[in-house]
Amino acid sequence: FIQPYWIGDSIDTPQAGYFGLFSYCIGNALTGELICKGSPLDFGTIPSSAFKTAMFFVGISTFLIIGSILCFSLFFFCNAATVYKVCAWMQLAADHGVQLLVLGCVVW
Repeated sequence: FIQPYWIGDSIDTPQAGYFGLFSYCIGNALTGELICKGSPLDFGTIPSSAFKTAMFFVGISTFLIIGSILCFSLFFFCNAATVYKVCAWMQLAADHGVQLLVLGCVVW
């Protein structure tokens, strides 16, 4: 989600453009200006339902993986046994998150 474009040309190539999970840019051959469309917060701007599905899978997996990392901050508030149990469940969820990430990349 940090880099909206995954595949693309440079500005020096004729008809440059970029293509990503939720955003795409098409270059104007005359002016060299890029016209970009797509937003991660507006599903209506995503070009196809396959890309919407891929973005959903990648978003859920990112949320689960970051959540499992943030659970380690519970050491400041809970005892170690509770934190280990919570982190174990979050790691299982993150494992499904990795599977969702792979599925999202395959769909894309």
